Amino acid sequence: MSERQETVERNLWAAPALFVLVAWIIFKIDGGSSVTAAGWIVYAAGWIPALVMLVRSVAQSRNPGIGAVVAYGLLILMGIFFWGNHG
Repeated sequence: MSERQETVERNLWAAPALFVLVAWIIFKIDGGSSVTAAGWIVYAAGWIPALVMLVRSVAQSRNPGIGAVVAYGLLILMGIFFWGNHG
């Protein structure tokens, strides 16, 4: 694997953290149901890069590694917190 490909993969595994951060900021804005809906949309969009990387890892018969654990752990944990506060 080239250095560039490895960098892209690491960034894609880390991308859900940015979506979760933006969703958290949106949820902190108390603007009613439309703002809450926007937070859920941003949070849901955070699953896309992680799912793409998981499918890619399975297609290439490679172990997704610690990036998958961190990405999915963050998404699941923050999803539970978001749902508890805004569900």
